[in-house]
Amino acid sequence: MKLHKITSGLAFISLASTAAVAQLAQDHSYDGGAQLLTGSAFDGAMTPEQAPAPNGPLQSGVLLSFAGVSQYDVAGVGRNFVPPDTMGAVGTSQYVSVVNGGVGIYSKTDGSRQSFLSDTTFWAAAGQQGTNGDTRILFNAATNRWVAAAFGASLSDLQIAVSDTSNANGSWQSVKFTGYAGAGFGGAVADYPTLAIDANAVYIGTNNFAKSSATGAQQFQGTTLNVIPLASIFGTSGPSVAGNVQFQTPFDPVTFAGDYTRGYAIQGVNSNAAGTTGKVLAVSFASNNLTRYDILNAGTAGATRTDSLTTIGATFEDNNAPGRQPSGYNGLPSQVIDTGDPRVGSSVWEVNGRIYSVHTVTEPGSAFTVIRYDVLDSVTGAVLDEGDLGNGGVDFYYGSIAVNAAGQVVIGYDRSNYGLDGNITFAARTFDTSANGKLIFTSGELLLKVSSINDYHTGSLEFQAPAGRQRFGDYSAVSLDPTDGSKFWATNEIALEYNSPAAGHPNGTGGPRWGTWVAEIEVGTVPEPATWAMMIVGFGMVGTVSRRRRHLAAPVV
Repeated sequence: MKLHKITSGLAFISLASTAAVAQLAQDHSYDGGAQLLTGSAFDGAMTPEQAPAPNGPLQSGVLLSFAGVSQYDVAGVGRNFVPPDTMGAVGTSQYVSVVNGGVGIYSKTDGSRQSFLSDTTFWAAAGQQGTNGDTRILFNAATNRWVAAAFGASLSDLQIAVSDTSNANGSWQSVKFTGYAGAGFGGAVADYPTLAIDANAVYIGTNNFAKSSATGAQQFQGTTLNVIPLASIFGTSGPSVAGNVQFQTPFDPVTFAGDYTRGYAIQGVNSNAAGTTGKVLAVSFASNNLTRYDILNAGTAGATRTDSLTTIGATFEDNNAPGRQPSGYNGLPSQVIDTGDPRVGSSVWEVNGRIYSVHTVTEPGSAFTVIRYDVLDSVTGAVLDEGDLGNGGVDFYYGSIAVNAAGQVVIGYDRSNYGLDGNITFAARTFDTSANGKLIFTSGELLLKVSSINDYHTGSLEFQAPAGRQRFGDYSAVSLDPTDGSKFWATNEIALEYNSPAAGHPNGTGGPRWGTWVAEIEVGTVPEPATWAMMIVGFGMVGTVSRRRRHLAAPVV
């Protein structure tokens, strides 16, 4: 789930303005969450998609490329969701692809699928009754085990599953706990759970929604950060939440009181660094800055959090422009892909005293989204490097990042409406980190997969006009291979052919279908440059904090 704009943007200059804060609160509402598609235009032929061949010859640096879980897969087990919330991670011998509705396990050797099961079946085997999706997954190399986190059967609950071994097809154990109890009037949602692991604890952050009155709608009530001792998660008798310290950051939608500095969609920082300090990164909803703070004595009952340290970053618009598609309804160009908001939506990593992150932003005065990367000093929070992946005429969105011990970086992302292909494309770039923390390109754009169609939309049939922004994403992931630090594994959403007779589905009703894609990228060699030049825009560190429009709105899955 994510916080999703459903009203026009608000303009405010200062958080001291009562009217501005009132508008901010009004824009926080919950719209019902995931779309489980039944009895709709998505019904029809549920033929599982055969894994398509890689997108032509593999480019230098791309070792393996294959299809992950698709909408055909999850629809076939009665878990037909939009969007997929594409997520995955690599282990010692397998890649695990998790989406809303299903779990796929693949061989690292050739990308062949070893198993597929619905998400409810996966969680039942681990000991839980149901799930509402939003699954995150990581492989913890220190313990050689997998960790997954998701909604419980109730949206107020969170559940964690831990594998007993490095084999994702083996047994898992789980624990469930209340992520957010609500304001006493029901409708509690521990929304958009994030997941991170360091040497001390597992971190799960949530955006909280609940009713403020018996007859009211869900409203944004603030955030929670769960800091759970590592020993509890990897206990010999299965995971527990013993010692969990919950840091609440309340927001009162009635009085508009709250701490605006700690941000939303809070991401714990994945790290192997020694010491007992955990780190947290988010986008503030008070300014155009990243904000970060530390958890002292993380993983102990005495854990405390420091004040927020707001880091200076380049100005960006708070409401990301919609992504383009070249064809669209009746062949007309369309700008309808929902590119999310500027939250830090993917994993954040600390390596060699630096914190690496990406998020989607829109430059002031631009109609195009770009992927912004930031490299921060782990101790001071100073911005060592900041830049945007974009070319001035293409929408880039849903990026993710990972980094190895040598400071080599892979950023994966989706982009749309470029050149002759025009289709939503899953791509990546590789970098080295210089001695002073600057990212240096080591590849051109790596085309990992071009979508099958150039007009993807949800909730309407092929050739029908889509209504509003079209859900895409909302997650992506890049993870480092635990057995080879020169290899990274990336996953993102792609658009598949329509479920129609013309596209090879005789009983299909013409609805769109999403897919996911996985690629293995090696950074030990320098790939050939792409045929088009990527422009780097938005570098620099602004010396003052610029206020800009900011609001959180309705979450949907």
